[in-house]
Amino acid sequence: MTYRTAKGTLLTDELLDEWAEACERGEYPGTPGEIVVGRPRISAEDLATITFKLPKSQVAALDETAKRAGETRSQFLRSLVNDALARG
Repeated sequence: MTYRTAKGTLLTDELLDEWAEACERGEYPGTPGEIVVGRPRISAEDLATITFKLPKSQVAALDETAKRAGETRSQFLRSLVNDALARG
């Protein structure tokens, strides 16, 4: 069987088996990339936390809408704020 990665690289079962055997022998080819601890920054600026309250039904609707968009609640709310600020 063959598989294609998100970047388009073609992988075969044979290649995956070779990699698995090498790893089991403690062989890890290549060099490690940069190790980044923690979550990636979402802004070069310092961040401030804001909070506000909504009815539970609105929070549920918000979460469902964010989920359908493939975003977290925070990502979705940031997008809404950015759009509103861009409109002026």
